[in-house]
Amino acid sequence: MKLATLRPTEQWLIPLLVLSLYLLVGGFFLGEYLLWDSQWILALVLVPFVAQVQLQKVFAPALFIATIALAILAATLQNSTLYFFTFVVAIWCGAQLIVGRISLYPVLLLAVASPIFKYIANILSFPLRMQLTTWAVAILKTMEKQAEAAGNIILVNGKEFSVDPACAGLSMLSLALILAVFILAHLQRTNQKVLPVWFIGLMLGFMLLLNLVSNLLRILLLVWFEILPDNPLHDVLGLLCLLIYALVPFYFTSKWLQQHLAEVSQTIDLKSTISLRGSLLLNYMLLLLLAGTGLKIRSEKPMLALEQTVPELKGFETSTLENGVTKYSSDDVLVYLKPVQAFYSTEHHPLICWEGSGYKFRHVQQRQFGNYSVYVGELQKGKDTLYTAWWMDNGQHRTINQWDWRTRMLKGEANFRLVNVTVAQKQELPQAIVTIIKNQNYYSQANTAQTILSSR
Repeated sequence: MKLATLRPTEQWLIPLLVLSLYLLVGGFFLGEYLLWDSQWILALVLVPFVAQVQLQKVFAPALFIATIALAILAATLQNSTLYFFTFVVAIWCGAQLIVGRISLYPVLLLAVASPIFKYIANILSFPLRMQLTTWAVAILKTMEKQAEAAGNIILVNGKEFSVDPACAGLSMLSLALILAVFILAHLQRTNQKVLPVWFIGLMLGFMLLLNLVSNLLRILLLVWFEILPDNPLHDVLGLLCLLIYALVPFYFTSKWLQQHLAEVSQTIDLKSTISLRGSLLLNYMLLLLLAGTGLKIRSEKPMLALEQTVPELKGFETSTLENGVTKYSSDDVLVYLKPVQAFYSTEHHPLICWEGSGYKFRHVQQRQFGNYSVYVGELQKGKDTLYTAWWMDNGQHRTINQWDWRTRMLKGEANFRLVNVTVAQKQELPQAIVTIIKNQNYYSQANTAQTILSSR
């Protein structure tokens, strides 16, 4: 039985029924994982526009096997992110069995709008925001503008301009890449050429560079014209910079480069076609695979097996929270020890956790403490202000570099914890850090306290 031999109503009904089953499974097991923000919704809206379908059902054994392998890996590691990508690849594979060969763009679109991409963009762009601040100040000084860098803050004539995630990574980067995927799909459809995978990857990397330039120019314009965050032009200027300095150059560069690529044949090997009955059977197998993997991940939470026992801190009340997080609290200090399961795992980063509690970061800086560096910053929620510091520590090594601690864990070193120290009074933060270090015996010899927060 073939799809083409069915009545028009049945030709639409069968794919919709299969799609609804996938959405039902995905909604049940990924409902808590997905972030229903503007970028994710935009990506879902654009999926039908980038999914270029060739109306001939095909069975790709390599893709089917890859889906099974991803599911096994996700179930073994109990990893929700891997399960998300398993689901995306499975629905991509299953759709090709029902409606025909589909381009790679829907997968790319959902990947760059996924929670894990936003997490990576937010965390890895953090040092980049510091660098953008330094570059912006250097450029402003050459333009005879009195400016000073203070972490992710630019100070000009007593006014503060924050280089926050909205400026330099999280929302703008995700939006830029979503639109880049849409542009590439549009060019492929318009010119009737299939873009090579290496070309797509190259152009997405080019968009990353353009986004960096766009954000740097945005910062310079905001500071030069003294457009503060409460000014409506603050967000308008950001979108204009994204359009003028990123999307427009990306479009014309992609179009020009595509014209110099040899056209790739779009013919389909007829031997790879499959009957409707066979395609439905394989889809049911994929659905069962997704359901089984989701149930295993949900029913068996992994235990965080750390090589070190949680130390007791004198003068602190100790409590254990979810996912192995240990909370220490006193009248003046709040400390969280947040374990990391493996080198590939996401840590409970303060930029995520505190903002999830309604706080906003300000004056985030990298400060030297003894022979090591820590991040410090201010947390604001309404009229309340807290002062926080954090670093990664495994008892033998202390760092704030993502690649450093992940590489060490990959090589077999002891598991790291994220140490987050928070106080209500600014002057108490250095001593609080000293207290935590001494109590946990992170150094063979106690370091002498030194000021890590300079007055501004």
